[in-house]
Amino acid sequence: MKLDERKKKILSSVVEDYIASAEPVGSKTLVEKYKLNYSSATIRNEMKILEDEGYLEQVHISSGRVPSTKGYRYYVDNLMKDKNLSMLDINYIDNTITGYGDIGKLLEQAADVVSKILLRPTVLTLKSSDLLEHIKIVKISEKLLLVVIMSQNGTVKDCIAKLTDSIPDERIEELSEVLDRNLLGTPLENLHIALNKMIEKDLQKFSNILGEISESVKYELNKERKKLSANVESILDLPEFSDVEKAKNFVNILSTKEIIDDTLLSIKDENLGIIIGSENQELLLKDYSIITLNVGDKDKTVGKLSVIGPKRMDYSKTVATLKYINHKFKNLLPTESKNNKEMK
Repeated sequence: MKLDERKKKILSSVVEDYIASAEPVGSKTLVEKYKLNYSSATIRNEMKILEDEGYLEQVHISSGRVPSTKGYRYYVDNLMKDKNLSMLDINYIDNTITGYGDIGKLLEQAADVVSKILLRPTVLTLKSSDLLEHIKIVKISEKLLLVVIMSQNGTVKDCIAKLTDSIPDERIEELSEVLDRNLLGTPLENLHIALNKMIEKDLQKFSNILGEISESVKYELNKERKKLSANVESILDLPEFSDVEKAKNFVNILSTKEIIDDTLLSIKDENLGIIIGSENQELLLKDYSIITLNVGDKDKTVGKLSVIGPKRMDYSKTVATLKYINHKFKNLLPTESKNNKEMK
């Protein structure tokens, strides 16, 4: 159903009031607080239609309405206005993220700042320009393989791949030589993708082995590139976590890196990404939203900031904060990348 202007105004008002108050919104609130030029009866009828169409939900029979995942999505895509950050937030960002230096350290500062301003957990994903120099697979038992990865920067990482069936030593040696020869120069952050492509095209006979190796490599290389910034006390002050069990579950989700890692990997690598509630592939995140923004410029992305919290999130302020952080960060990029850009 296409929403007319009246329904759009009502939906927008419900979303914004619920974000601010955490209380179900009724027609009386909309009339008194938002000065909508419609009667309470008209607003009630429109809210009922919005509920029937899946944009709003009623928590209890006698309560007001709250936005559904569909309602938040429509708001974010069609109704949300750009928000200007307060001078307090701008000054805090400008005074905290200062100076030049290590990109990783600057990004960690940025993640901490975002988390403190928004009072939501923020995950930093570092982009790596490091390339593969050498990969070696060693059989350590009948069903265990050691995968050793050496980068062109000289770092060495290793991980264990567990197999369902044992395989001959000569096949492991053959596979190790093929991978080492074909994957030279592959960006480490794309190594698991390159492995999966090789399974599809050239190495289907090794599909079972490579599948396990790919998953192990993905986990090992991604776990060190992600850092979490979170003030747990501030998070647990949110009304959504007045239920102790729900609070514990959320803290456990943050602690279980695989859940967050897999979800972030599933998000398309675009400049701004917003996943709301049940849009998450992970069922444990169906009550939460994730907003991500690539940090850097169009020529080079150096990291990604991802804000995680309940669906009742100030989407407009979150996006504005991330965009301002990115604007600030561009001015702090090392001089070399700026000079390269000027020479083009």
